[in-house]
Formats: sequence, structure tokens, C-alpha cells
Amino acid sequence: MQPAANRWVASRRHLMVRNLFQEFFVTFDTFVGIYEHYITRDEASFEEIDRLVGNESRKGLLWRLKDSSHRLWRDADPKEELHGRLLDWALGSLFHEAMKLKENAYMYKYYRPLVEELQAGHAADCLRFGGVEGQRFIERTGREIRRQMLNIASLFNRGSYLLRLMLPEQAGNALLVRFLLEEEEGVASWWGEGLDALFVEMYPLMPETGYCLAAASYLDDQWYEQARQAYRRALAVNGDCEEAHRRLFQLRPAVQAPGPAPTAMAAAME
Repeated sequence: MQPAANRWVASRRHLMVRNLFQEFFVTFDTFVGIYEHYITRDEASFEEIDRLVGNESRKGLLWRLKDSSHRLWRDADPKEELHGRLLDWALGSLFHEAMKLKENAYMYKYYRPLVEELQAGHAADCLRFGGVEGQRFIERTGREIRRQMLNIASLFNRGSYLLRLMLPEQAGNALLVRFLLEEEEGVASWWGEGLDALFVEMYPLMPETGYCLAAASYLDDQWYEQARQAYRRALAVNGDCEEAHRRLFQLRPAVQAPGPAPTAMAAAME
């Protein structure tokens, strides 16, 4: 018999995978802002990096992303979920690199001004601490920050690539397919592909299945207008799709059902 924790994860796995995709790209976008700040101002913002990583009592986006990945794939069988295991490895490495970046950004923020002040005052004897000349220490810290920024960017790109490779394995996850549909502009930005192209790979014999799967999920949640739009997208891919024709006929009396369109990324983590 499975342990209770494993049964809990298994029962919610589709939702947890869908949420991890969202968490990943929210976290990635946050890092991009930090990286752009670093490039334009030659400054690694300790405060922003600290918020991204967090600590044991106040977990940041990256810490929570790492935990979500561990729950899903740290103990998974690589023969069955290779991409998940590789993603977990990449995110674990990314997290530890970000922890080192946070420490270096702290040192740079609080001790670089001190070194500059001492240099301005020609207090050369005061520049030595712990057996290392202060200026060399700060220069080395700056080089480490540059290297860590590049490493983290590379690991995020690797994670995005692994998520893309994982999509065919997640073809039956209606919640994830809904997320992709709701974030269609994001999909084009993340992977440079449209939904039609993704669904051709995920459902090679019947690419309209992606839209039908999302539409059926919307119907289950009584999002009738969103279901109708998804079925229309299915017909745009395959005008002979029987499910889409049947459901659109059935939905005619229900198209006025209330409910604003759901937007996945609008509910991103704080």
C-alpha cells in the first residue's frame, strides 16, 4: 500500500503539475527583472534576490518552486518520468546557485562601500581582513555574481526546455491544457510555438483533442462560454470533429451562463 503522503500527491497530481508550470514561469519572469536590473545598473539587488529565494520561515518564489518539484519528482522512477527527474535536478541546482548569489549580493551591498571609503581615505592597512585584501575580495565577489547570474539564467532556460519536452507526457492533464490555452501568449513567448503546433505533437493523430480536452474541463466547471470558444478552436483545426459539433449544439442554450474568463497567470503567487 502507498504511504498516505504518496496517495495524496497521486490524487492531486494533475493540479500540482499544472501549478508547477505556472510557478516556474512566474519565478522565471521575476528573475528576468532582477537580471535586467543587474545588466542595466551593474548592481545585483540583494533585496530582490532575497525576496526571490526567501528563507525557512518566509519562503520565496524559488524556494516554493523547488519544494513543489521535489514533491512531484524527487523520488520518481527515471525510467517512467525522466524529464521530471531532470527538471527536479535542474531546479535544485538553480536554487542552490541562487542561495550563493544571495550571499554574494549581501557581501557586495554592505562591504563594497566600506572598501571604497577606505580606499578614498588611503587607509591601506585597513583593507586587510581575514588575510585577504579587501579590494581583491570585492572584485572576486563581483566576478562570482556575474557567473552566478549567467548560471541561473542558463538553468532557467534548461528548465523551460524540459517543461516543453514534458508536454506530450502530460497529454491527459486537462488542467495543464487549460493553463496553456489561457496563457497562449505566454506559450508563444516561452517556447516560440503556437498552441496548434504544440497540440500536433501532444496529440499527433487528432490535434484538435487538446482544445476538446480543455473544453470538456471547462464544462465540468460550468465555464460554458470558455467551453464554447475552445470547441470552436477544435473545429478550426478539424472541421469534422464530432465532439465539437455535438457539444456546440448542446451549449446553445447555455452560452449566457455567468462567469468571467479565468486567467491563470493573474493568480500568480505573491
